[in-house]
This record gives sequence, structure tokens and C-alpha cells, in this order.
Amino acid sequence: MKKIVIIGSSGAGKSTLARELGSILKMKVFHLDRYFWQRGWKRETRDTRMDILQDFVREKQWIIEGSYLSSSELHLHEADTIIFLDIPPLLCLWRLTKRHLAYRRRSRRDIPEGSTDKLTMSHILKVVTFPLEDRRTIKQKLRNYKSKQIIWLRSRKEVEDFLAQQKQDGDEKNPRVIAGEAYERMRLRPTLLTATLR
Repeated sequence: MKKIVIIGSSGAGKSTLARELGSILKMKVFHLDRYFWQRGWKRETRDTRMDILQDFVREKQWIIEGSYLSSSELHLHEADTIIFLDIPPLLCLWRLTKRHLAYRRRSRRDIPEGSTDKLTMSHILKVVTFPLEDRRTIKQKLRNYKSKQIIWLRSRKEVEDFLAQQKQDGDEKNPRVIAGEAYERMRLRPTLLTATLR
């Protein structure tokens, strides 16, 4: 794994996983929320976002986290590994609320410099409706990348197991598709992506 994309709903744990995985693999991490917005949450233009992504993917190794699906083709295409955090929406919403209370008047390293944590009604609705809209879009996109290693994690336990495996195995090759609790079993018997996406 040298070029990794992490996608999923807000509150799924993308930023946390990216930081932890980056520490294990000694790789640079790019948080798209930090680069796709200006101070005060002013949106960058699509052209600017694409230029930013072009700069990121030129690196030899990277981890890019963020589910900007309308701008995702470039880094998904360049990635050798795609990690989908398919976390239940109510858990994501709980995490977002908890994080907002903790950082309401403070900045974080995964959001625009000079900005503070933001939680709006539209943000909440996007999380709640994620399984009906963005999740379907992600599944469709993943069907186009069968040649890549796709890692599908559905709970914090599965994320912890995955990170523990990375620490243990180092650079050991993993199966093309890793699906949650079946991780250990599938190390010996890879499963086709098309079957996983049904």
C-alpha cells in the first residue's frame, strides 16, 4: 500500500484512521477538508480542488482522506488501495456531535486553518441519508476499480483489527478485497469485489 484513499460518511472515522495508518506506514496524510476550504469555510472552486489533488497524487506515497465524490475520480484512479468506512449513520452522528462539543470553539488539524468545527442541519441530514445516497454512489464507483485493493470496514472493531494487522504484517501483501470480520479468512481466500458489492 503506497497510495491510499479513505472514504466514508462524515463521522465514520476517516481522519483518525488516516492519522493512525500514516503513523504505522510512515506516509504523508492529506485531509481534503483542510485543503478544499479556505479560512471560515469558504469553498474552493472545483478547478482549484483538482489542482490541489494533482499536486497530492504526484507524491510517491500518500494517504488521502475525504469523500468529495464529485472530485474523487483523480485520486481513486491513482490509488492502489481504497478503504471504505461503511459505518452506521447513527454512530457517525453520535461521533460528530461528540466531536463538535469538544472542538466547538477550537480548530483541528484536519479542517481549514483558522476555522473551527462546524455542524449544521444540512450536515446532519447528509449523514442520516448517507446509506440512501452517497453509499450507493460509492458502491457504484468501487465497481470500476476491481484491479485495486479494496478494504471494506464496518465497525470500530474491524478498523482496530485492520490496524493491528498492518502493524504485525508490515509490508506483507493483502488480498484484493478485505471485508470486515472475514479479514483473516480472506487473507487465504480472496473474494471477488462483485460478490462483495451485491
